[in-house]
Amino acid sequence: MSDTLQQWKQHIEEMLAPFAHKVPYGNLRFAFSESILGDDPATNLAMVYEVPGGSTNQINVIARDDGSEFHFLSPDDHEERITTNADEVAQMLVEVARTVPELRRKRLREEIERWFGEGRSRQDMFVEINKLLQMDFKGGSITHHELKESINYILELGGAKGG
Repeated sequence: MSDTLQQWKQHIEEMLAPFAHKVPYGNLRFAFSESILGDDPATNLAMVYEVPGGSTNQINVIARDDGSEFHFLSPDDHEERITTNADEVAQMLVEVARTVPELRRKRLREEIERWFGEGRSRQDMFVEINKLLQMDFKGGSITHHELKESINYILELGGAKGG
């Protein structure tokens, strides 16, 4: 592995450190592993995080070992991207990490809306939200702030639907 790629890896670790292993960021974590790109040795970066209920999301970046090229699926349109700009990739990963709290919020709201669609009572929904708070699976659990927002959303929807 080249010095350029080694420096990039260190830069990624530093940039993602503020988000790593924190519930609001889905217990975000990342790992580097050996890979192949075409016939050439490469390094794979896997960045993983969860949303409430345990749904796991992953972003992969494959970098040539000389640090000359990076391949990944765009988080926006899921199209393959190839770039020679290491900073572009680092910024993309940080931007994904920054959006995790909103993705988690959206997922919680979708789950609550589904429960309403199933005709569940408020009490049943509060029990389900409490289960998420107490979940052992760190990234799939919720924070106290997410709990409060979820309860407010249940009450808001309940009032709108007369329940």
